[in-house]
Amino acid sequence: MPEFVTVQEHIERRTYIKGKFKGKFIGYLDHQKSDLLHENFYDLEVLSGEIETTKDDAHIRHWQTGESEEFQPIELFLTKLPESLPLEMHYNDGTIKRYQINLNEPKLSNYSLSKQAYEKNKIFGDIEGDISGYIKHYDTQDIKVEVIPEDDGTIIIPPSTKTSKQTGRTELYGNYKRWEYYYSDGSTYWGDWIKQSDDTGFLYGLLQVLFLLVIVIPLFTVGWKHFLPLLIIGGILYLLSIFKPVIVRFWSWLIRLLGFAFLLFFVFGIISLFMNSTHTTVKKKYATNSKDEIQITTQDPITGDSIISNYRIWQDYNNKEYSGNIRVKVSDFRDVASYRNGISVSPQDPNQYNYIVSKIYDFDKTKLSLLYSMFDSLKTKHNLGETEFAEVITSCIQDIPYTLVLDNECNANRYNDKFISEYLGNGGKCEGYIKFGLLAPTEFMGSLIGDCDTRTLLLFTVLNHYNYDVVMLGSELYRHSVIGINLPYNGISKTINGKRYVIWETTEQGIPPGVIPREVSDMRFWHVTLISNNNQSI
Repeated sequence: MPEFVTVQEHIERRTYIKGKFKGKFIGYLDHQKSDLLHENFYDLEVLSGEIETTKDDAHIRHWQTGESEEFQPIELFLTKLPESLPLEMHYNDGTIKRYQINLNEPKLSNYSLSKQAYEKNKIFGDIEGDISGYIKHYDTQDIKVEVIPEDDGTIIIPPSTKTSKQTGRTELYGNYKRWEYYYSDGSTYWGDWIKQSDDTGFLYGLLQVLFLLVIVIPLFTVGWKHFLPLLIIGGILYLLSIFKPVIVRFWSWLIRLLGFAFLLFFVFGIISLFMNSTHTTVKKKYATNSKDEIQITTQDPITGDSIISNYRIWQDYNNKEYSGNIRVKVSDFRDVASYRNGISVSPQDPNQYNYIVSKIYDFDKTKLSLLYSMFDSLKTKHNLGETEFAEVITSCIQDIPYTLVLDNECNANRYNDKFISEYLGNGGKCEGYIKFGLLAPTEFMGSLIGDCDTRTLLLFTVLNHYNYDVVMLGSELYRHSVIGINLPYNGISKTINGKRYVIWETTEQGIPPGVIPREVSDMRFWHVTLISNNNQSI
């Protein structure tokens, strides 16, 4: 008679967690993939982090329910997370509890990198996004197994056996599918691949029978002449069904040829775009002043205020010449500078830059009436349309020589930033000790001193005044600022709130809209600083 013993088996259980992840990362330069000139690639490693979630059915799911549907198609996060992560759990009664968990098979979606800092061949920064994964725990249950005695008297307990209990996980490969099951000891295994039934053949045959019935029945009641066209169509469909394998093979080869042709057109299109961009880019790296462009300060006989006047001559993208006096009041120039220097921000505020720019814009936007008068005169005199007027305004600002604006001294040895140190090391123009490293539009128009964000703030203010739909974009990664405009230009763009904003570089002379250096062209790393609420009309 068989003998049985009672043993404990451990059945793995999984609790799936979905929440928000915030952490710190370090990246090591990948020398094989990076060219150290245009593109650099880093292998990221998450050093620390924390998860925040809510105790409800949408965020905490057990093994019967499985992983959240929105994360099921997402690949596993390749970067390894720390083995132990703090989890902050928010309960419906308002209490908060904290745990340490080991998250298995983590998946990260909608993640972004911020606050990047570079040190030689390393990059440091913050990472955050939506996270999913599961923690393991085991249920213990007693089971009876048959004892198998050996000849030498030892007793062997049979190894764990396969069960028909599914874990809930499946895999698809073409028309085949397989399921994951539990062993009796709680471990898991994958079942055999099973071909899924294809009902298309049955449906196709059913349609043929119905079609014949629709044809044959009226054929005897009305007459064959009235149904001759339908009979011809039916014969064609029947022939197609007979030669279906040949047609499918021919169609597959046709698709391949079309795909190859599309690839060729795509490659030639990229080359053509590069060639066109090369021919329509920079006339000269940075603009320079001519001997006819002068600055004077005069007295306004009506208001008694002094006026700073900068006479400018520039060309649009069709080499058509324009000229005018850029004028601001001395009192406005001083008031804006005093206001900017009086702005205070919290160093811990992650949005402090957007706050500073917004405060300066709100205070300064009404103080450019003399500049608007000049542009109004040019628009009327030259009968400028919507796009032509935007190009005249932007090319005017691009023509002003570039000057780096810093909140500290203009000393190349003080900065780790590659662009700043090289620019200052090569003798580039610089204005130091400017609070926030940013000048207001009125200050820029009075001094003609401005770098990227000073220029984009001025252009945003002016174009927004003329009811253009514009956006000011900034990038922490690229340490740069550009303008975006909702006009039907070709080239690089960023979609915001369903609208397409074409990127417009402001620091180099003669750069048309849609053209931006490849090394700063990944729009995922550009974020909104200011955005207008205007329609595309002047």
